[in-house]
Amino acid sequence: MKAILSLLLCLCFGLPSVTARAADSPREFTATVFPVWILLHEIAHDVPGVSVNLLLPAGSGCPHDYAMTPNDRRRLAKADILVMNGLGLEGFLGYGSKRNSLLKPGASVIIAAQELSGILPAEGSCSHSHSGHGKEARSANPHIFAAPSMMANMARSISSQLAQFDAANAAAYLAGGEKTASRLEALAAECRAAGQKLVRRVIVTQHNIFDYLARDMGLEVAAHVQAHDGHEPSARAMLDLVRLIRAKKVAAVITEPQYPARAGRTLAAETGIPCISLDPAANGPEHLDHPLDWYEKTMRANLRTLEQALGTR
Repeated sequence: MKAILSLLLCLCFGLPSVTARAADSPREFTATVFPVWILLHEIAHDVPGVSVNLLLPAGSGCPHDYAMTPNDRRRLAKADILVMNGLGLEGFLGYGSKRNSLLKPGASVIIAAQELSGILPAEGSCSHSHSGHGKEARSANPHIFAAPSMMANMARSISSQLAQFDAANAAAYLAGGEKTASRLEALAAECRAAGQKLVRRVIVTQHNIFDYLARDMGLEVAAHVQAHDGHEPSARAMLDLVRLIRAKKVAAVITEPQYPARAGRTLAAETGIPCISLDPAANGPEHLDHPLDWYEKTMRANLRTLEQALGTR
């Protein structure tokens, strides 16, 4: 009865009805993780009637062992479009019907890694299963966000899929995606040019998060310190790494700000090589007005750190 009275009042006095207010409310576009949010923000934040949100807190880092909170579930249930990295990075959501059960009816899912070429295997460092093209998953390295070249490809993938879901704003999504991809491709060219100038090229990294960036820069990753993300190597593994570093003439051990650097520093001290920290942009500040600027500055800082540690011609 109250609902009927409310509707009659709206009709009589020209007040907006509940249905009208719902239609005018912004559509919720939610990115699962911080690097995907950077791209989604650049592509869609100026599109009318769209609210761009981030599911996991910006400081979460790589969500390999993340457990969703009730607040996460509530935010997820509001999403009209969920934009994911894919490649198994969002294992905390589950897969297939389990993941879909967390979404509201009619919500759509965009996989940023959809149709991307150049995906590297996990190589045993951390196995992530992912589904693609309707086929069963294979083991892949999901850290595509740590290389500007792959970020550029993701930007185009996200924008083209958004254009299919929202044809009325297709031109805006495609323009935003192309503008974002162009900036990231310019940054990728800087990475390749910096790699060509490096004197020493063999490195050891904390885990496989920098494999894509190393490939772009022409660096050889001789080993990963951690067999699994967040797990410290055993004493036997540390001895094997010391021998490998000496045999391969590794130039530096690279750690990451989101994980303890103790093992990397120990290896560096034992072998007499530098231990440096690079930021893969897996996480970032809670509030950013210009996230792509932040990503570019972060990656350029990484290049300067590499040049200081490995030497330049």
